[in-house]
Amino acid sequence: MTGQNPSRAVGFSSIRNWDLWTLRPAALTYFFLVESAVAAVSIWLLTSLGTVSDSDWLRFGAVMFAITVHLMVVRRAEESRRNESAGPHIDLTSVWTFAAAIALPGALAVLATIWMRILIQPIARRQPHRFVFSSASILGGTLLAWLVVHLSGLSLLATGSILPDLGLVLVLIVAAVVNWGAQGMNIAVALKIVTPHTRIKEFLGSRADNMLELSTLGAGAMLGMLMTTHWIGPLLLVFPVVLVNSLLYRATERRAHLERLLREQEQLQARLAEDAHTDYRTGLLNTNGLAEYGARLAERCRRDSQPVTVLAIDLDHFKRINDTWGHPAGNAVLAEVGRILREKLRPGDVAGRDGGEEFVVVLADTGLAQGTAIAERVREAIGEMSVVTTDKHRNTVTLRGRNLPLTADGPEVRSISASIGVAVMPDNGDCLLEAQHCADAALYAAKENGRNQVRVSAGEIRVLPAPRLDGGVEEAREQAEATRSA
Repeated sequence: MTGQNPSRAVGFSSIRNWDLWTLRPAALTYFFLVESAVAAVSIWLLTSLGTVSDSDWLRFGAVMFAITVHLMVVRRAEESRRNESAGPHIDLTSVWTFAAAIALPGALAVLATIWMRILIQPIARRQPHRFVFSSASILGGTLLAWLVVHLSGLSLLATGSILPDLGLVLVLIVAAVVNWGAQGMNIAVALKIVTPHTRIKEFLGSRADNMLELSTLGAGAMLGMLMTTHWIGPLLLVFPVVLVNSLLYRATERRAHLERLLREQEQLQARLAEDAHTDYRTGLLNTNGLAEYGARLAERCRRDSQPVTVLAIDLDHFKRINDTWGHPAGNAVLAEVGRILREKLRPGDVAGRDGGEEFVVVLADTGLAQGTAIAERVREAIGEMSVVTTDKHRNTVTLRGRNLPLTADGPEVRSISASIGVAVMPDNGDCLLEAQHCADAALYAAKENGRNQVRVSAGEIRVLPAPRLDGGVEEAREQAEATRSA
């Protein structure tokens, strides 16, 4: 494939295996053999320059001029196309090299191909050893095409006879296939040696790339036949080739723009989907996300006959925190609880804020004993929290968990604890909603029996630890206030 960029065949532009000092001995040997064989044949053909006719020199000059104009005009566009290319890069230069292989002597075909590669180097900007190998592959394909055409013995001029003319068409088709196949397979074999874990067909490019290259070779065949009758042929074709190159550049730009828009749209949709399922205050799932992902996890475990434990968590006296220190303090406590849940739970578990100070956790493949132990660890962690925040007057205050010992700040700062209800599927329901209702019922029982504890659904009570004294004092104070109000 003329103009292939080997490093981009399957996205290998950043792989160090193409660095000269890291290449395998087998790769170095293959490169050396290919380059040596092509160089030997080229030098042998160049020795025949003295026998080239004036008309061939005229055709050669026209081809060189066309190559120069083509690559100079499309240089910026070609650099951009190469940067955007994710596979074999087709640069349309084979229209000139294949025409030279058909209409020029071998020595002039070698010079035309070398000149084309010299002009390509500032555009391609590849490492010298990679550029030399690519150039050898392209020159080798050109020489094989020249050999097929000139060994056939058929005249490139129209004879008026059906069979000879059809035979010439067949020869040109074979030469084009040999040119295309030799370059493509040579690059593929080299990449296979460098990266043996990949398959050869991954290096051969897409169908669209190969169809474009074969079309370019077809244009080169027509140009070659035209050059045999008039040397001016390349000058007539240079403008259409530049125009096609420009159209390809515009198409590449448009495709890159559309792909960029598509990626941005996908990222936006993913961000919107995440925002729609995430509680911004805690970083956990919100009610919608909890219902969707929790139900999905519960259904998967049900199909696999695995137990699922549901935890219903509620912060004790959370309204008192908001009333005493203000909503910013309450928000800080919620955020810290969200952090604790993310740290204490496994990656496959689901945790969400189910409104207000209530949280729900769905534990995959977790039975009652393990689920109760996890609930207790969560309760202890919440009861040992220390949250630095501000009160209503913007003074710094540290709210502490009720499981922590008293300090000089007084018992009122020990304001954080949680009651947790535990339910298990399938013992407490066949779906997440039923298990969640059972966990809520166990949570209410924990509230009624002193708070700051874990209670299991279905009448089984697990109080770990017993209600703390300060919690009982608060309960009595609330009941007294309610009585006075009545």
